[in-house]
Amino acid sequence: MNWLKGNEKEQIRRLACLKPSQETCGFVLDDGHVVEVENKADDPVNQFVIDHETYAEFEEEIKGVWHSHLELAGFSELDQQVISADVLPWAVYCLRDDSWHECNPLAPAPLEGRPFVFGTYDCYSLVTDFLRSMDVELPQWKRGAWGEWDEPDFLPFDIEWKKHGRPIMNHRYSRGDILLMNLGNNPGHTDHLGVMVDSKHFLHHPSNGISRKASLGSYYQRRLNWVIRPFALCKS
Repeated sequence: MNWLKGNEKEQIRRLACLKPSQETCGFVLDDGHVVEVENKADDPVNQFVIDHETYAEFEEEIKGVWHSHLELAGFSELDQQVISADVLPWAVYCLRDDSWHECNPLAPAPLEGRPFVFGTYDCYSLVTDFLRSMDVELPQWKRGAWGEWDEPDFLPFDIEWKKHGRPIMNHRYSRGDILLMNLGNNPGHTDHLGVMVDSKHFLHHPSNGISRKASLGSYYQRRLNWVIRPFALCKS
């Protein structure tokens, strides 16, 4: 997940601080050199754009892509859409709080502390990665637009779960059980997933933060639609 070296961070921080009123951007090259390129966005305060010609100029040398944010500590919705279609590592440096946010789509990521990047680090990928460590495989899921989970007609989890597990009705949950929850603005459908790590705690990745462990207290229990035990973990 974290791919930047300390000296690369220092170079990026220095370049970003030289232009505190707009987003700066560029590449980290294979030799560790940090290159700043022109931000071609119409609104450079809130966005960045690197044109195709600039990408082509450095294409054979690019280790990863970086840019700065003035206020947002994390990847924007637009960032996430681009990252999900890319294979390069990305990094954001936030000037407001001096924080770093990194994503390497091709490298394993820790289960806790992942930044939210829809399609790369999200609630479904966290559940699948955790279950893979238990030799349980879930199918790939083709994501749509960012925020689709909050639409009232978003139903893939509610439709598909019967193919992959059995509902647990006695509240005796075990490691690997999948939580289907509704945490959003439209009640009823499942818009969020988690996975139990023991009988009282689960891992999940909310869209407004990092992946984390939480207690299955009353707040989350009231928002459960189903708890599913994967067929591979069912004893009978």
